[in-house]
Amino acid sequence: MNPIALIRQKSKFIRKQQGQPVVRRLTDLQWKYVLNTALSMADIEPELHERTLFIMSALYGMYLRISELASSMRWSPQMNHFARDGDGNWWFTTVGKGNKQRQIAVSNAMLDALKRWRHALGLSGLPSSSDQSPLLPKAKGKGPITSTTYLRTLVQSCFDQAALDLEKNNLCEEADSLRDVTVHWLRHTGISDDVKIRPREHVRDDAGHSSSATTDKYIDIELKERHRSAKDKAI
Repeated sequence: MNPIALIRQKSKFIRKQQGQPVVRRLTDLQWKYVLNTALSMADIEPELHERTLFIMSALYGMYLRISELASSMRWSPQMNHFARDGDGNWWFTTVGKGNKQRQIAVSNAMLDALKRWRHALGLSGLPSSSDQSPLLPKAKGKGPITSTTYLRTLVQSCFDQAALDLEKNNLCEEADSLRDVTVHWLRHTGISDDVKIRPREHVRDDAGHSSSATTDKYIDIELKERHRSAKDKAI
């Protein structure tokens, strides 16, 4: 047994936390408004916001980090990084934190988002293995988008408009909290929504988590049930 560990257990300066930290994610209502806003923006101004819609879909549907969508010296996302295996299943290959390459299972909904994005670019429905065109080409000029700041600006414009729509419908509390949301919350939201219906090991591998303990932080079903059972307690 480690005697130092025992000393730390007795220390009055060591603070221990019971339970798990709150995951920063959008509420179901906020995500509904954000997605509807992205769809509306894409219909009104497709030259700019079809790109926004695809980015929102990828961040939520594949748990991507914003850095995994921008091109860099380390990795440049291409259309053929979406690929179909021998069983007809589609996968997306990316390189994430720690320079780790991983494959993400692509849902049918994400495939539909990809088809819509490629159609907006004047391309065929789904990419071939030889399609090395950028996944996110620049709106002006040639080559892929390299600026994560530009991508964040597109997503933030969607958040801002969704917050205004919530406010117009007298959902001020939801609107106020949405104004504090960052881009990374979309990854958190996608993971925490999926971990309720998918095996956590599958979500872990798609998200690129190093262990299941990280994925477990997104399981808030028990937390909601605990609060529901306490809500109507009498004093």
